[in-house]
Amino acid sequence: MSSRTITTAGEEIFMRNRLRKSFVVQNEDASINIFIKQEFSGSIISTTDHDHRIAPGGALALNFQNDGEEAIQNRWTIIAASGTPRVSFFETEGIDRTIN
Repeated sequence: MSSRTITTAGEEIFMRNRLRKSFVVQNEDASINIFIKQEFSGSIISTTDHDHRIAPGGALALNFQNDGEEAIQNRWTIIAASGTPRVSFFETEGIDRTIN
């Protein structure tokens, strides 16, 4: 699982990926909320305009089967309520990228 810090400026956490089958985002901070948003043309994430709030220590998992192709494959952005909390994240795809 990858991790990084985020800030109070919105930034991309997952670019659009038509092969994505699932993703998870975990808020590793003990006191700061984070917010994520599925981005469409012209939309901008903020702490008041978002799709999901992830509380300190919380996580959000979405998958193709339960949440639909559009939700999983679109671009997602992330923002912190304050400070620079650390988040961990990963995604899965419907293809095998291993080299034999």
